[in-house]
Amino acid sequence: MIDGQAARPLSVLVVSYRRADLLRRCLDSVHKHLSGCRILVWDNLSEGTPAIRQLQNEYPDVEWVFSDSNVGYATAVNGLAARTEDDMLLLNPDAELTGPLAKSRAALSQDRVAAVSPKVQDTDGPDWDVARRKQTVLRSLVSHSGYGKRLRGKALSDYYPHQPGAVDGYLSGCCLLISRKAWNELGGFDTKFFLYGEESDWQRKAHQNGWRLILADEADVRHAAGGTMAGDPLAERRARDLLRAGQAEMLGMSNYGPGAIFTAGLNVLDRVQRSHRQDRSREKAAARARVTPGKPSILLTSNELCQGGAERQRVLLANELSKRGYSVTLACLQHFGPLTPELDPSVRLVLTPWWQPLVDLPTKDAVLITGVTNTEAGFAAGWKALNRHGKWLAATHEPAEADKPTYGDKLAKVISRSDGVIALSPRHWDAVTRHQHLNQKHFIAPNGVPKQQDRGFTPRKPVRLGMLCRMVEHKNPHLLIEALTELKDLDWTLDLHGDGPDRARLQAMAPENGRVRWHGASPGPDHAFQTFDVLCVPSRAEAFPLVIVEAMARGLPVVSSAVGSVPDLLDNGRAGVLVEAVTAAAWAQALRPIIEEPARLTALAAAGAKRAAELYTVDAMTDAYETAIAAVR
Repeated sequence: MIDGQAARPLSVLVVSYRRADLLRRCLDSVHKHLSGCRILVWDNLSEGTPAIRQLQNEYPDVEWVFSDSNVGYATAVNGLAARTEDDMLLLNPDAELTGPLAKSRAALSQDRVAAVSPKVQDTDGPDWDVARRKQTVLRSLVSHSGYGKRLRGKALSDYYPHQPGAVDGYLSGCCLLISRKAWNELGGFDTKFFLYGEESDWQRKAHQNGWRLILADEADVRHAAGGTMAGDPLAERRARDLLRAGQAEMLGMSNYGPGAIFTAGLNVLDRVQRSHRQDRSREKAAARARVTPGKPSILLTSNELCQGGAERQRVLLANELSKRGYSVTLACLQHFGPLTPELDPSVRLVLTPWWQPLVDLPTKDAVLITGVTNTEAGFAAGWKALNRHGKWLAATHEPAEADKPTYGDKLAKVISRSDGVIALSPRHWDAVTRHQHLNQKHFIAPNGVPKQQDRGFTPRKPVRLGMLCRMVEHKNPHLLIEALTELKDLDWTLDLHGDGPDRARLQAMAPENGRVRWHGASPGPDHAFQTFDVLCVPSRAEAFPLVIVEAMARGLPVVSSAVGSVPDLLDNGRAGVLVEAVTAAAWAQALRPIIEEPARLTALAAAGAKRAAELYTVDAMTDAYETAIAAVR
């Protein structure tokens, strides 16, 4: 009972990471003070996961989800929220309940209340500081400068002068009660956030839609801030960078949006404020100590870390270069994304707009490696102007245009000023330079994937076909479905994995067929490959589709349009099936004998696996990049 009323059902949601000792303390406090509530724990894979798995035996009433990877906080919370229809208590694993949250639960039952937090003990300041005022660029910068509390109550501070009731900004997420009705209306956390900022962004959206945020007048929780990261310098550095990025995203990250202005302000603070300058000096010294003598610093760029071939290649390359003794930084120019957890903690990850090429590197001897997009080229031009000793390698991943230049004149001119261009294959270089000059010096570095277990191809019926790609029109899922519709007399299924800006339109364009399943976004190739045995790539344009290498490495046979570097990848048809004309009729003609007699693919799958293991590994890719790095220094 709460103030004479029956409490609404409440589920406790905990996202765990690293520290089993803190999680045990947290769960004990929930059992003590919220007896009878459902408890759901999502463990994000870490070196602490084995110890956390052992807690399953101690807490059999807890509903456990053990993730195969660290998917981030927002995705984990959304996953737990989908398992309950109750109001929810989001509780950090380093938080400990000291009371039953009676006033908080009563406040959550009020009309149009989206979120409630109790006051929090053991904070560095008043226990109501978990409530903050509406965020602005200036308030965020003042807070990061360390002057927020000194200016408490002033217009530039996000700290309240006195304990509030209603909150116009956000409530800390360490112990946050969320209304199921509000969650259902507003949707879950935005998964562009990996860690930090997701709950404040959700609360901002709630406030904008007429919902209220309440600070309850009780202090029923203690919080050891940063407990899960304490003592690990790399984890602490990643956490600081994620915190900055989360704040920028919450303000609104775009090329010139409030979040971009915020990051510019942070760059100024880092260079003029004494405490920030000291932190920068310590971090640069620590990074220098980890660099193998004689090796340059490496700065990689990507617009975001979405599930794309070029983006995955950036992550794999960054991790391998770091293993080989380089100091590596990856700068995202627009957003982070679902590939964030795959980046090794030894690689620094920063968010900065293209017009802010101010990234701290431990040595002046540095090499910048970018893709060839307008934003990355703009970043590179600014970075070169600021780093006279730096070198720039532009890695092209775009499919070539058949009858016109691939890049605009201005972009091609900027590329020509680089210290070298990296293409994916000889065929790719010839194609992108067929109609325009890019650079006198070029290198070849095919993409690679980690070595995989060849699972072997077993012919069976129905033949399970599939696609895994970013859903944009030139990937042609609708063409593949049209081709298969012509083969309705044969025994097949088709599973389509991937999301993208054109997905809804492409799905609407495709002929309806009960044997076709659209799965949406996939967390990775193994997840998608479980549902099919033959990869189809019906694109009308590709440069070097990494998904083909992912499939070959696992022993999946490939059927692909003969575009871009694909003939090289498939050894001109000796390691896969090439479809010369990108039409539904040509695809139907190529697929019919395969579906009728899938054993035809056995030898091709084996040849593909052998070719991938020899030519398209992460080691081979990194060797090629090291050759280019050494050549331009």
